[in-house]
Amino acid sequence: MPQKLIHKAIKVITDQNIVKGQKQHGYPMRKWKMSLMGVNANGEEETLPYVDYVEYVLHVTFDQPIRKVTTYPFTLQEKGWGEFDMKIRLYFKDKSIPPAVLDHDLNFQSTHYEIPHNLTFNKADVKASFMKLLNPPAENISDKDSQYSNESSHDGAANKRRREALLKENAKRAREDRSSDDDSQDSSADVSEDELNGKVNIHVLAKKFQKLDAEDLMELVKLVKANQTADMYVKEDGEAGEFHIDLQTLGDDLLNTLWHFCTARLEA
Repeated sequence: MPQKLIHKAIKVITDQNIVKGQKQHGYPMRKWKMSLMGVNANGEEETLPYVDYVEYVLHVTFDQPIRKVTTYPFTLQEKGWGEFDMKIRLYFKDKSIPPAVLDHDLNFQSTHYEIPHNLTFNKADVKASFMKLLNPPAENISDKDSQYSNESSHDGAANKRRREALLKENAKRAREDRSSDDDSQDSSADVSEDELNGKVNIHVLAKKFQKLDAEDLMELVKLVKANQTADMYVKEDGEAGEFHIDLQTLGDDLLNTLWHFCTARLEA
């Protein structure tokens, strides 16, 4: 007889930024922050009442590489210059359940990125008290209106309509972010204040990179190498065939060159 499983979705959120004026081993220093959040069936963020504490297992070069965080959203803040793979261990309120171990790639390719994970529990092994933590009353972080509601049917309907509208808007944005249609769609949907001020929108530029074919990508890499300075974060892994660029560290001139290069190749 197949076992009944309980699935809980969570995400690891990473934010990082360059520390101006600080370098180590020729690379700019970074401040980075990580946290964990639950995700309900509607894609909304929720708390993690069933998690007791989290351990982040950092690179061995850090002082005290194992960091214990006991308060939701289990935020860890650090500073460093290098990317590395790490482990995140989640310990649960029910001590009889072994900790979940997540693999996480700490990288500097984006200033903000979210990685989804799925936790699985065997229903037969879950105690009633822990089951209540896994399935708390329907409430999520973004549903702030409930604390101000007078519980009237009118307010309840209004809040429901508002939540549905927000969900639709978030879904629309997600579809737009995943879209790989032609550049005419990008140019109309992704125009930002930076572009209006004559600056390159690095988020849109990154999307353009993803649409280039292999030959164009090689040409783009040559462009970056030809214009590389000591202030830029450019990392090449020949064995893995990977080339990492932090667009934030590139100057406006090079960003504009890359923008025009991508636009010309994609419109050809």
